[in-house]
Amino acid sequence: MNYKLILLMVFMFWGTHAFAVSPKSPHGANFKVECTTCHTTDDWLKIKPNGFNHNKTHFPLTGQHKMISCKKCHTSLEFSKAPTQCSACHTDIHQGTVGKDCERCHNTSSWIVTNVKRIHREAGFVLAGAHATADCNRCHTSASSLRFDNIRSDCYACHKDKYDATTSPNHRAAGFDTDCARCHSMVGRNWLSNGRGFDHGAFPLTGGHKLDCIACHLNNDYSKKLSTDCSTCHSLTGAQNAKYPAHATKFAAFDCSACHSIQAWDAGIKFKQHDSNFGKIYSGKHKGKWSSCTDCHTNDANYTAKCTKCHSFSTGSLP
Repeated sequence: MNYKLILLMVFMFWGTHAFAVSPKSPHGANFKVECTTCHTTDDWLKIKPNGFNHNKTHFPLTGQHKMISCKKCHTSLEFSKAPTQCSACHTDIHQGTVGKDCERCHNTSSWIVTNVKRIHREAGFVLAGAHATADCNRCHTSASSLRFDNIRSDCYACHKDKYDATTSPNHRAAGFDTDCARCHSMVGRNWLSNGRGFDHGAFPLTGGHKLDCIACHLNNDYSKKLSTDCSTCHSLTGAQNAKYPAHATKFAAFDCSACHSIQAWDAGIKFKQHDSNFGKIYSGKHKGKWSSCTDCHTNDANYTAKCTKCHSFSTGSLP
């Protein structure tokens, strides 16, 4: 066989194979970006400064990340191996006390935390009132070493000294609840700010009973159990007796709530039992014909009903 023909066939086979098999990419088998996106034909080592658009990836370059060298993150030519977690590049100076989600507090522009209030609100402790201007180190005692260990959020945890030192009234002696927010306000500027209200149980502090505690608990004595009877605070021989003498006589047979409400002594006085026990005045012909009890009754100890105040019997027939 002609050796020249053989050499020609070998050369053609080698050339065809060489062009059919593409060279292996140093960026990995699955790297699909065109070489000319980053490289120039002059020199492979010359990288186009704005060739590759990193913002089209799952890790956009924002803030300080736009300023650093590619090699800081891409330590090998296989770019897909670059980690995306903050802790992979940045040392956790908080020593694991706040988790690994750095973006909760920080952003790519600066390490300075600017959303402290939102962070606390999401954690369930709103920085409002006096807490809005409090020194962080008073609660986060480990903050000087950049650790934010998990701490208690109940008032007593930080304000136990105030609870123990309070004498007017003496919280410890009276056995007050250590849930300070029951009486004090979390958004107040001081301890005198009223909170959501103390649960007074069977004796709700509403209407006219919404008073200062010392109005009933004399001398700041909260250990003594007080009676819920109206007469305990509202004497029948006091000013009401002078204004309406029947309080000490005929009215004494009835509970105060038969006429009065807790809103106020003189507001909306209604003796509904009158219709069933003494005669119809809230229904029947007398309904709407009177505005005050003394329209019919004498204002004395006997509280006598005087029909003649409205009715004349001289004609011998009822009106």
